[in-house]
Amino acid sequence: MIISIHEGSTCDRFGPEKGYAMLKRAGIDGIQFGMGHYLMPGKVVRAGGPSIMDEPLETIIEAVRPYKEAADKAGIVVSQVHAPFPVWVEYSEDINRRMIDITRKAIAVTEYMGSHQCIIHPAAPQENNKRLSDEEEWAINKAIYTALIPDLKQHHVMGLLENMFSRGDEGTRFASVCSDFYEAARWIDELNEIAGEELFGFCFDTGHCHLARENVYRAVKLMGPRIKALHMHDNAGHLDQHVAPYTGTLDWEGFLRGMKEIGYRGDLNFEAPNAIDKYPPEMAEECLRLLAAVGRYFEKRITEE
Repeated sequence: MIISIHEGSTCDRFGPEKGYAMLKRAGIDGIQFGMGHYLMPGKVVRAGGPSIMDEPLETIIEAVRPYKEAADKAGIVVSQVHAPFPVWVEYSEDINRRMIDITRKAIAVTEYMGSHQCIIHPAAPQENNKRLSDEEEWAINKAIYTALIPDLKQHHVMGLLENMFSRGDEGTRFASVCSDFYEAARWIDELNEIAGEELFGFCFDTGHCHLARENVYRAVKLMGPRIKALHMHDNAGHLDQHVAPYTGTLDWEGFLRGMKEIGYRGDLNFEAPNAIDKYPPEMAEECLRLLAAVGRYFEKRITEE
């Protein structure tokens, strides 16, 4: 099983060539390439500001080429690509039309990076008091994801939905779109029926599940084989902290039991940049070694007879 990480902070500190070489030495096999980190942060999306993602695909490919070449040189796999987000906002149809075009380009970049998985966040307002009805959220998301079917087929990429959370007053967090796992399973099944093949799957985010106060074992069991990728990180149950497993309050025993029972064999991706960023740069490689060791322990627990 591939042990991978969200590598943005490592590359920011050391550059892609040195950063990826460090990952390899530490026992990390792959990366999640976050386009929202490098090319189009969420604040740019929400402001409607200019981005390289508005440029022709060839220009975008040139922008990510140094990362691809550095990963190849170091022997690092791009196990998943994260499209820019949010793909939808409640206040601007112009932004929404723009983001569909940008997500199409993200799917093409996913193929270029050598990955077959593109994480595409489902659409919903980020504030809990602005949540829409179930029917409205499904209608919006159905339109977005079905519009991407030709691109997913053309580039041999699977679009992965993710369980999300919403924000409330005074730092409170609530379940949001696809954190109702019965709903998420139904959405994926209906989208695949529309596509006529398995083009959609699920990226299970452990930290988001914990913030939504959902039982992680039950969530994994409900999603079952629809889970194609992971974002593994921990938190204290009220902040999206993105720290290493066992440093928050998530039920990792329940998670491992669920993953073993569903027979998961995808990547083991740590979306835990704060497991590295909270320490001085001189300690980065040791932090990466710890994540790699946790990954191998998880692999053993999930695959053992």
